[in-house]
Amino acid sequence: MNPKPPDTAHPAASSNSKPLVIAHRGSSAYRPENTPSAYALAIEQRADMIEIDLHRTRDGALVVTHDAELEGLGGEGEIAGASLSEVRALNAGDGQRVPTLDEVLDRFGSAIPFNLEIKRGVDAEYAGLEPLAIDAVSERGLLDGTLFSSFYDPVLGRLRANAPEARIALLISRRYPIDILSRARAVGAEAVNPEAPLVTRELVDEIHAAGLAVYPFTVDAPERMRQLLDWGVDGLFTNRPDRMRAMLG
Repeated sequence: MNPKPPDTAHPAASSNSKPLVIAHRGSSAYRPENTPSAYALAIEQRADMIEIDLHRTRDGALVVTHDAELEGLGGEGEIAGASLSEVRALNAGDGQRVPTLDEVLDRFGSAIPFNLEIKRGVDAEYAGLEPLAIDAVSERGLLDGTLFSSFYDPVLGRLRANAPEARIALLISRRYPIDILSRARAVGAEAVNPEAPLVTRELVDEIHAAGLAVYPFTVDAPERMRQLLDWGVDGLFTNRPDRMRAMLG
């Protein structure tokens, strides 16, 4: 039997709810992505949720940055082969350090919900990342408000197995846009997060007909933003949460 989504569906799944403004890696059009300054600005710009990316270091720490490789931070190799101290020695932008998940939740978790995207290493998924992430949000009483997402079905399956009540979204890219609804049902997802170029009015209607929310990523152009909102999406990932907030009024 396929697992079912939690009984408490996110209010954005209701047609009576306003679309969610989801700050993509924080307010990343204005501040270095996945940094505390980007998260603080997203809250100031009245985002409803912040999306961040999780990796696991060699010594088991959960760090927040987008790429599995360290090159973009001025380092060498990949996060899976580096210690936390080695990752923390690098520059995440404007002299800020790469934050840990614990630091992000401790500073911002009571102010805004998070979408935690579970990433993978260069050659393999991160062993044990899912239970560590679940523990981090559960210990702070944030599980009900946290949305977990991944492109990788096995990752979402492990999330569901570790926390039957976890809220899950299936990420869909142009590289693998098949069997969307069957994959979402298999992991008990409450939402589908499709790459914006894939989204049509028909796809939005199809996902809604299956009882799931739709959160396309990543949309900054005002024309496309308005089109998707007119089609009834339940929220958008954007690097410019202030732009979407102004559009919503």
